[in-house]
Amino acid sequence: MKQTIFMAVVTAWGVVGPIFDPAIGVGVYYLFAVLRPQFLWQWALPVNVTWSLYVAVATIAGTAVHAMLRVGSPSAPKRLTMTHLCVAGFAIWISLTCVTAIDPATAYPWWLEYIKIFVMFCVATIALNSVNTLRILMMVTALALGYIAYEINFLYLVDSYLGVYHNGWGGLDNNGAGLMLAMGAPLCIAVWDMERRWWRWIFASLIPPIVHAVLMTYSRGAMVALALAAPLIIVRSRHPKQMMLAAVAVGAMLPVLAGQQIRDRFFSVQQYEEDRSAQSRFESWRAAWHIATDHPVFGVGIRNSQIISYQYGADEQGRVIHSQYLQLLADGGFPALTLYFGMLFSLWMSLRRTRLLARGGTRDEDRHALGIALGVETAMAVFCLGAVFLSLEVFELPWLLVLLGSQVRALYYTEAEAEAERAALETPVWGTPLPLRRVS
Repeated sequence: MKQTIFMAVVTAWGVVGPIFDPAIGVGVYYLFAVLRPQFLWQWALPVNVTWSLYVAVATIAGTAVHAMLRVGSPSAPKRLTMTHLCVAGFAIWISLTCVTAIDPATAYPWWLEYIKIFVMFCVATIALNSVNTLRILMMVTALALGYIAYEINFLYLVDSYLGVYHNGWGGLDNNGAGLMLAMGAPLCIAVWDMERRWWRWIFASLIPPIVHAVLMTYSRGAMVALALAAPLIIVRSRHPKQMMLAAVAVGAMLPVLAGQQIRDRFFSVQQYEEDRSAQSRFESWRAAWHIATDHPVFGVGIRNSQIISYQYGADEQGRVIHSQYLQLLADGGFPALTLYFGMLFSLWMSLRRTRLLARGGTRDEDRHALGIALGVETAMAVFCLGAVFLSLEVFELPWLLVLLGSQVRALYYTEAEAEAERAALETPVWGTPLPLRRVS
C-alpha cells in the first residue's frame, strides 16, 4: 500500500510540476527510468498503470509551453554542443536502419524504445536550465541506484536469496543489473566529493551496499569494469588520498563480502579459453564483424543481427551480440558506430573542458559543475568498459549521463560567458575614461 501511495504522490508531482518548471517532470521521469518501480514493486502496484507515460506527456507539454514563452528572450542560453548534434545524428540514422531492416517487425519495438529515449533527451535539453538542476538530477539518480542496492542486499540478508542473480533487475538480466549498479558507485563518490553539508556522508554510506550488490549479480563484466575504472575515479577525485585509503579498505573487505562462489566467478576470467560463456561471446563477436562487412552502410536493422547470427558462426540460433559496439556495428552499419563513438568522444572533450573551466573556481556553480563532470566521466568510463561485453543500447542510464554531461558543458559555459559579457558591457568602449579637466 505504501508503495502505491508513494507512486501516486510522485506521479502527481511529475504531472503538475511541469506547469511551474518542466525540470520537475524531467527529474521524476528519469527517477522512474532508473528505479523501474513497475518491476521493483510489481507485487504492490496496480497492473497496467503507465506511471512514466503520464509524467512524460505532462513534461513534454509543459516544456513546449515554457519554450514558447521564452522565444525571443535575450537571456535564452546557448545549449547545443557537439554531443547534442551526435545524438541527433545517431537518432536519425537508427531510424533509417529501422526502415531498411531485413525484418522491420523485429526492429520496430526496439526503435520505439530508442524514440522514447531520444524524445525525452530532447525535452530535457530544453527544460534543464541551470547547473543546480543538473546537480539535483545526478543526486536523485545516485539515490535511486543506492536504494536498488539496498533492496538487493535486504533480500539476500533477510531471505538468503540472490534474486538479482536469478531474475536480474527491472527487465535487465544479471549482467545488465550489475553494470547499472556499478555505475552508481562513482556517482555516489562524485556527490560526496561535490557537496559540503553533512548529508554528503549518506551517499558515501551507499557505496559498500552498491559494491556488494554488484558482486551478488555474479557479473564478471560489471566487476571488471568497476575494477578497471577505479584508478580513474581516484585520480579525478578532489580528495585522492582519502579515496585511496577507502579503496584499500574496500579491497580488503571484498574477500569477506564476496564469498567463495563469487571469488571463483570473478577469477574465472583467467580461464576464458575453457569458459564456454566467454567462447560464445567471441563467436558472436566474429559473427557481428562478418555481418557488418556484408552490410556496411545500413547494417541489418535494429536487433536483426540475432536473426542471422547463427548463419555467420554464432553458437546457437538467436544469439545476441554480446557487445554494445559490435551490436551497433552489425545492426546499424559503420555510420551508426561512428556516430556513437563521436558522441562518446565529444562528451569526453566537453567534460574535460568543463573540468578545466571549473577547477579552482570559488563559486558554488564551479564546484557543482566540476562534481557533475567528474561523476559523469567516471560513471561513463564504467559503462564503456562494461559495454565491451554487453549489449545495452536502450539502457536509459547511460543516455541520462550523456544528457548531464552535454548540458553541464552548455549551461556552465553559458554562465561563465554571461559574466564575461556583463563585464565587457560595464567597460567603456574606448577603455578607461580619462579624468575630466576644468577648462579656464
